[in-house]
Amino acid sequence: MPKASNNLDLDTHLPALIQTLGNKISLHALRGGAGSHSLDLREWRIILILGAEGRSTINEVADRVAMDRGGTSRSISRLEQRGLIERFDDSKDRRRSLVDLNTTGVSIHKDLVQFSKDREKLILKNVALTDQKLLNELLHKLIDNLDQLLDGSI
Repeated sequence: MPKASNNLDLDTHLPALIQTLGNKISLHALRGGAGSHSLDLREWRIILILGAEGRSTINEVADRVAMDRGGTSRSISRLEQRGLIERFDDSKDRRRSLVDLNTTGVSIHKDLVQFSKDREKLILKNVALTDQKLLNELLHKLIDNLDQLLDGSI
């Protein structure tokens, strides 16, 4: 049966392609780095964010992971229970707490960074450096556009 003209061509529809790419990257992460440390993807991302940015509020982490605050807070609690992160009082605002990796979390962060760098090399192995730079620029433009779409400015 021929495809209806009002259907999306999922082989050329940019959001579908990006979603497929993201799903495959996530699957690889679960099979490798995250799985070897019994982490789910949100926990993986939280560890990478805290390792890169240091002590942060839960809201800052949630915004950076682009995930809901409730789920991020639950993931942070699990990571704290597993002894990978610690909470600290915020000296500027007593209502907030800050989270950061502890020594064990830093060690896992190092493993995840190495796994991520190795995977990135494999993903980009047949992509010219100029194309990699262009892709990076384009992805940042798309992220900026989506941020504007989400905040209603476009």
